[in-house]
Amino acid sequence: MDAASILIVEDEPVVAKDIQLSLQRLGYRVPATATSGEEAIRKAGDTRPDLILMDIVLKGNMDGVETVLQIQRRQDVPVIYLTAYADNHTLERAKVTSPAGYMLKPYQANELRTTIELALHRAQHDRQMRERLRWIATTVRCIGDGIVTTDRGGWVTYMNPAAEDFTQVTQEEAVGMSVPELMGFSDEELVRQGRNPTHQAMTEMRLVSIDGATVLSRQGERRAIRGSVAPVVDDGGTVLGAVLVFHECTPGDPRPIPSKRQDEAIWQMDERLGRPQGIINLCSWCKRVPDQSGEWYDLATFIAERSAIQFNGGLCPDCMDQCFPCDGRHK
Repeated sequence: MDAASILIVEDEPVVAKDIQLSLQRLGYRVPATATSGEEAIRKAGDTRPDLILMDIVLKGNMDGVETVLQIQRRQDVPVIYLTAYADNHTLERAKVTSPAGYMLKPYQANELRTTIELALHRAQHDRQMRERLRWIATTVRCIGDGIVTTDRGGWVTYMNPAAEDFTQVTQEEAVGMSVPELMGFSDEELVRQGRNPTHQAMTEMRLVSIDGATVLSRQGERRAIRGSVAPVVDDGGTVLGAVLVFHECTPGDPRPIPSKRQDEAIWQMDERLGRPQGIINLCSWCKRVPDQSGEWYDLATFIAERSAIQFNGGLCPDCMDQCFPCDGRHK
């Protein structure tokens, strides 16, 4: 594996040489050094380093923070500030550039190496994440189904080109709209379904199907869609928003579009059954579950508060034997 290359930007030539020798002893390459912001921008473009060690005070018209801002507009390279300044004003300005590290002079070689290695690792990880996101974003833009995302309040945050084509609403216009407003669900449709499907998915923490739902175009044309809404939940069980994926029902669909009477019959049948359906995020260790706000409850409380089910305490035979073992004296 090739040694990482590091550009040193330091206005004191003696200090720059000392840093260069330290880096070379640690096994890094130093393709160039610079004493001013203008020189640093030029040499960063010429050498394409893996990392830059940047001083705050430099010769010329630009300081280290302004130099980093200029470099970041041209290339993706992590920067570690190596400076003698740690006042609040300097720190606040440096934060704007999202540095990979901030070290004060005088430095220790081992601390410098640790900071550099962590910065290089983080930079590689961030590049891989950005590459994955680009693949995902391109796939979402190219997919034929309409995709709409919302925040936890149910307001639209993104829609792909297929959703724009179907709704005749642009991404810029859609941001901040509700899903019923965007999709043109008729009032009759929402009354029949009982609630906003996006809110239903987030509140009940489950996948909600949309099968033959009637929507109204901006021209007043009645159309039917088929799809589903899923909640987006973080690792702690907190709802972050929802994703709607849909397509227009066509005569070629394998399943026929339900009629209004058929839909009502299905909805009423579900109400009569009264059986909750979906997925509950259950902790495998403590057996607690989260609600939509991220608050965690024991499973019995969670179910009792959301259904007509009540629990009666007791012991099963196995637990009875463990808690009250029989020693043969009582029959």
